[in-house]
Amino acid sequence: MIPKSILREAAHQNRLRNAQAPIHRLPPELLAEIMVYTIDWMYWGTWQLRILATVSSYWRDIILSSPRCWSVLDGLHEPEEWKAVIAHNPAGVIDLRFAAFSHERVEEFVPLAVAEAPRTGTLTLWVDDENELVDRIFGVPFPTLRDLLVHNSATDQKIVPSLGEGVHLRHVELYRTSMRWDEPRLTNLTTLCLAALIGGAPTASQLYTLLSCSPNLERLRITDWGDFADASYLACTDDSESSSDTESAQQQQQSSHAKFPPIQLNQLSALITTYLPPEVVAFLFSIIHAPSCQTVLVTHGVGDKTANAILDFGLPIIEAASCIVLTIDPNSSYIRISTEPMPGIPATWVLWSKDIPGFDAQLMNVDVKALSMRIAEAANLNSHFIVMPLVPSEEHVFEELLSGLEVVRCAKQGSGCC
Repeated sequence: MIPKSILREAAHQNRLRNAQAPIHRLPPELLAEIMVYTIDWMYWGTWQLRILATVSSYWRDIILSSPRCWSVLDGLHEPEEWKAVIAHNPAGVIDLRFAAFSHERVEEFVPLAVAEAPRTGTLTLWVDDENELVDRIFGVPFPTLRDLLVHNSATDQKIVPSLGEGVHLRHVELYRTSMRWDEPRLTNLTTLCLAALIGGAPTASQLYTLLSCSPNLERLRITDWGDFADASYLACTDDSESSSDTESAQQQQQSSHAKFPPIQLNQLSALITTYLPPEVVAFLFSIIHAPSCQTVLVTHGVGDKTANAILDFGLPIIEAASCIVLTIDPNSSYIRISTEPMPGIPATWVLWSKDIPGFDAQLMNVDVKALSMRIAEAANLNSHFIVMPLVPSEEHVFEELLSGLEVVRCAKQGSGCC
């Protein structure tokens, strides 16, 4: 058995050696900031801090004295962890998290959460059938709240958060949850995710205001609104190509552009529009200009006008793609244009997820041949260009289309374009 005196001396020598490490020459505040970035905040727990603290007593002291490392109050954690967070971070910004837990835990946690509302920066709420939970939480103001994430899995509950006066929100993600869409704090957003809204989706004018008031928006995900759009979207997305009165259609289009001029979103990197009414899809791609967008995912793009607007939007992605796949059904005027790997935003809280860049659009009631030719002209000659039928047994249907695409690709190669 090794004597304790030798173990103490070994520990002392280790501390001296660790003190000479380059990272220990950093100011404590900077080292604490580095530690903050190593934490997986989606799954924060004291166990992560414990791992960092085992590196050295110096690291342990920094963690214990850094309030930012202790900023999550999670109802799923044990009360001992709540007490530790309050003790080490008595005045800093707090991330409040609620999820489905027992009634007893709700009664224990909610009073603590309500007391900490004035300094809450992020509120993550997962609602099941605890109706009184929502009323009690949104019964107090959240003046410093920047991030609002609400997932409503209750069957009939309508949730309309009331936040009170305060700073502008930054990240907003709502599932089966509505808002007062004229809420002054819905300005200068970085992230906006609206899915399966219960209690009323925004009108075209309200959605336009949300986007135009957030010029630095980086991620926009709007999904699962059902089959029918608000009449305000129908009024501004008439397709002049399907109208019998061309002059009248052009006047309607000019009126729509005058009412909803294009919005320049230079910071937008991801646009996800899935399972939306076609009118909403058409509206979004008619008003948004985002030259830096790297992730585009669309379903229910209907009509040539909308399809070409979507292609205009995603053309830089298509031009740079290393692999493009066209899935075609000429009989039903359907085409799916996708790059590989498939793009999207993982099905987690968007605040902590990472985008998968690329382009994927499902377009219906379109001129398949014209769109295919346009993509063939835009695609990089070094990219893999794959064309496949939606129904394998109908390969013969688009043999002529394949020949036309080959001609376009050969002509582009001969012109020296790439």
